[in-house]
Amino acid sequence: MRISLLYLLAACAACNGCGGGEGNVDATPVIDFDNGTCGSDLRFTGEIIDWDADASFCGVFDARVAVRDGGPTANTAPNGRYDVCVSRDAQQTLADVTPSAVMSECSNPKSTYPLPMLLVGSRAAIQAGGFNSARLFTVARQATLGVTLDPAKAHVMVHVEGQQRAVAVAAAHDAAQANATTTWAAGDTGHDVFFPNVDPAGGSTLLSVTGGAIGTGTIPLVAGTITEISVLAN
Repeated sequence: MRISLLYLLAACAACNGCGGGEGNVDATPVIDFDNGTCGSDLRFTGEIIDWDADASFCGVFDARVAVRDGGPTANTAPNGRYDVCVSRDAQQTLADVTPSAVMSECSNPKSTYPLPMLLVGSRAAIQAGGFNSARLFTVARQATLGVTLDPAKAHVMVHVEGQQRAVAVAAAHDAAQANATTTWAAGDTGHDVFFPNVDPAGGSTLLSVTGGAIGTGTIPLVAGTITEISVLAN
């Protein structure tokens, strides 16, 4: 395997929006998943952005993305982008994300990102042209979520590419929150859906989407960690 360094190129373009601003809300690109960058491997690319990036774009900079089982590593660019080449043999690519300990320069208010993340890259969704878009909240933003996060529980965030659909996970969890426009509210339908305090017993849960989506199925759970997966609505 080899690391794709395209995310470094994205850093130059990202500098125009390092301080936030509405001009960068449309930062999510159309992805050509198989553009020859990775040869026989699969291109796993995406973004890790701030919880409220729809209202004012803010990338999670310098988060460490480490693909499991000896896979490649990369640090996110200022706009939150990462870009690595992974094996196309696995149905899911798992990558551990460790946020930087440095305070974010574009979150409002400035703060750090406290929770680690487990990125789940669905091979089927990637090959269908889906884009992995993950979100993290800061310490300051966590205090306003309206739920106390249990360190013994897991958390799940689902990004829905395409038509917004209702999302569900089989494991017990606290009330879901969704973002259907630029703000979060109670609910299970939006382009991003968050399930806090998911019971991690068994180490996994079943993810489903009303009407169907590419990338659903069993996803891993880790206590004290946000599992993130992006699906492509049918």
